[in-house]
Amino acid sequence: MADIGGTNSRLAIADAGQLRPGSTRSFRNEDFASFDAVVDAYLTADDGPAPEEFVVAVAGPVDGDTARLTNRNWEISAPRLAARLGEGRGKIINDLVALGYSVPQLRPEDMLTVANGTPENASPRQSLVVGIGTGFNVSPVVEQGDTLLCLRAEFGHTALPASIAKAMDARQAGLSESFPTVEHCFSGRGFSEVCRQVTGRTASAPEAFMRLCDEGDPAISDAVGFYAELMGRLNRELMLTYLPTNGVYFAGSVARSILTRAFCTRFRDITARAYPVATHATTPAFVITADTAALHGCAQVPLGRD
Repeated sequence: MADIGGTNSRLAIADAGQLRPGSTRSFRNEDFASFDAVVDAYLTADDGPAPEEFVVAVAGPVDGDTARLTNRNWEISAPRLAARLGEGRGKIINDLVALGYSVPQLRPEDMLTVANGTPENASPRQSLVVGIGTGFNVSPVVEQGDTLLCLRAEFGHTALPASIAKAMDARQAGLSESFPTVEHCFSGRGFSEVCRQVTGRTASAPEAFMRLCDEGDPAISDAVGFYAELMGRLNRELMLTYLPTNGVYFAGSVARSILTRAFCTRFRDITARAYPVATHATTPAFVITADTAALHGCAQVPLGRD
């Protein structure tokens, strides 16, 4: 199993759908020229037989049996990896799909509740994974009996919802014009751009803004709180689009940074407002905090069929 993020790659061995204790290792991508080199380093450290099957989750677009990492010139090829492992079989999936497969496996200690609620007693059970990190995407999750489907989507490339644009322009005239799509706003670069435009500060990386926020900078803190409200508005749009009445599961560095701090209350207040149509209004929302969640999801992916 492998989870290839923008900064790190995590690899583990799974037996019968469960990660083998002590087999998880993390590697910094900048230390390697390719994912194949990461695999070689892992297999050398593991000192065991090569796995017979593999599932690789990639933070980037997947085209059949190949994928390319969004922020690094790495091509991941399932046939090439199979040959490297001795003709093992496997598949490559998007990292949000992997997190979708992890949803039924998540334990209370793997996540933080950011909006209280009660899942709807309905079949099929519908959930939604929302990734706000280097980029943005969602994965709808459908459970019916023993069948689990994690659907592909590209919501990040849709136009910014009118409710969010209206809130941005109310805060600062013309602010929404810099954010033509959802991903332009809800991503690492989007978070930084909102903070820059609202405060006039020149920090570039999301981490720099969060550090200033934690140091008590009032202007930055207000901007981060405003962004949490925008995330609440996004959650409302996603609730009506996908009807994930079993729960919404946020993931990614930006989502974690904001929803694990006190700003979560501003997200929660927006989410709790009445909806314009009749729907299940008490859907819970969580932020996934476990670094190994995608690996657990990979271990649940069925091989030999889509």
